[in-house]
Amino acid sequence: SCVVITGYDMLIDTVTKLKRESEFNASLLIVITAAGAFVIDKGAEGAAVMLIFRAGEVVRSKLVRRSANDIESFMDLRPEAVNAVINGAIVQMAPGKINVGDVISVSPGERIALDGVVISGESELDTSALDGKAAPVFVTEGSKVLSGSMNLKGVLNMRVTADFDHSTVSRILELVEEAENRKAAPEKRIGKFARIYTPAVAAAALILGILVPVFGGMPINPWLQRALGLLVLASPAAYVISVSMTYFAGNGGASKKGIIFKGADVIDTMSRTTSVVFDKTGTLTDGIYRVVDVSALGLPESRLLMLAAYAELFSDHPIAHSIVVAADIMPDFAKVSDFREYPGKGTEIEIGGNSVAAGNALLMEELGVGADISQTEYSAVYIAVNRQYAGRILLRDTLKPDSVKAVKDLHTIGIDRIVLFTGDKREVAADIAGQLGIKEFYAECLPEDKFSRLKGLLNMQLKGDKLIFAGNGADDAPILKMADVGIAVGGFTSNETTDAADMIIMTDEASKIASAITLARYTDKIVRQNIMLSTGLKGLILLLAALGIAPMWAAALADAVFALIVLTNAKRAFGIKGRDIREIRRNKSDDEE
Repeated sequence: SCVVITGYDMLIDTVTKLKRESEFNASLLIVITAAGAFVIDKGAEGAAVMLIFRAGEVVRSKLVRRSANDIESFMDLRPEAVNAVINGAIVQMAPGKINVGDVISVSPGERIALDGVVISGESELDTSALDGKAAPVFVTEGSKVLSGSMNLKGVLNMRVTADFDHSTVSRILELVEEAENRKAAPEKRIGKFARIYTPAVAAAALILGILVPVFGGMPINPWLQRALGLLVLASPAAYVISVSMTYFAGNGGASKKGIIFKGADVIDTMSRTTSVVFDKTGTLTDGIYRVVDVSALGLPESRLLMLAAYAELFSDHPIAHSIVVAADIMPDFAKVSDFREYPGKGTEIEIGGNSVAAGNALLMEELGVGADISQTEYSAVYIAVNRQYAGRILLRDTLKPDSVKAVKDLHTIGIDRIVLFTGDKREVAADIAGQLGIKEFYAECLPEDKFSRLKGLLNMQLKGDKLIFAGNGADDAPILKMADVGIAVGGFTSNETTDAADMIIMTDEASKIASAITLARYTDKIVRQNIMLSTGLKGLILLLAALGIAPMWAAALADAVFALIVLTNAKRAFGIKGRDIREIRRNKSDDEE
């Protein structure tokens, strides 16, 4: 009766799947095995095989579901409703119905559904779901707030700056969903192997159960029993799932740290990283330049700064923005005409009947202006009025507090080749590289120079080695695409950067690159463990079944236990701890002693 109860649903499910998928599946193999067992008068063993298989499937499904829930619950960042403020009243609405410019109210304990700016109230936010930071972030009037954060204390009124489809949380979840479609090389190899494995084992069972006894003149029942034992083991589903689940868990573990991989293939590639190339501005430096000196020739320094600010008004370069801020003017855009941009060099405008050019030494050379170009560790912007040199502005870009740690951590995990790209002068580049401990740097790089330099570095790599490029500007997009792994540091800085990058770090901490590499290696280690475990254990059980040492029920039990082992091992990728790099550093220090 237990066979009827257990086998009825399995038989219906098997026939349904066979019609739909037109291929062998684990249930079909077990049904054939059980039926064969009854034919050779081993009904009890057939019943045991079906019961063990069904129990194993139940436990395995629960384990997979629990693992998926662990990861998905962490990524469950979307509230079903928000409190919209309409004419002073609170109205509950779906997040998708809120428009840019609308005001929403967020109470303590609520997750923020949309990106916005605080217009009243103050509180602390738990942003760990986005960036992995444990410490709460204080926000008050004027603070930018990202969706997915949890409001911990006070009531916040926010003006929405992005609709639901373009909010941070929606973009993260979209990337996570897309990541499931990008397979790593081990997944593809396992998939190909799985398509061969089942028919190969089934063919071996046919040979063992029928051809061997027929042509060998031996009793058929013992050999059929061995063949049926092989059929029990003919499904590779467990370790195919375990490999995919390992990458899925690895991506979930990365999300806990504010790191988003765009696919399992990125994790696989990153595990073999040997070189890291950084774009300087905004990645290792804060990108906020400070004017340290204004030197004018034939006009007041304040006027030189003002003219430079007008020349830089329409540029999106960090230096341009810093000059505009330093000039502290209320610009009259109507005064400016004929704006021209020289990519990687500077800008030129017409204002008050005069042309004003602001840029680097290359721009002065192109315009035929004899500028006072002297060596300095500062970034210099040269100003020309009517193609005559009028002075220069010196600015300094400061390192992010995290940058020295970023380089040190990369050295700690064995990344010896670290390269710096910058558009700054050689003196500035040398100063920054020296502070960071980077030996290889390339200065005065235009966007096309960075492209050709990176291409050269890629060509110099040994087979199997992989290179990372990390940047955060829209002009980095072509280089991010070219690198083996392109990393956007600082979240969704621009659509171009986000689309081009293979991995996104939600904070401006470049040190998370070392964490990402460590996590990728850890995930790759678990994948290899599961493949070796699968191959070894499956091979051993197949051999024992073929020799008649392991009866059908023992083969089924061993296969179920083996499946649980590899799936439990896969889940470990989700729980990688933040202490790993510190442990590597400590172990390295012990070795040196």
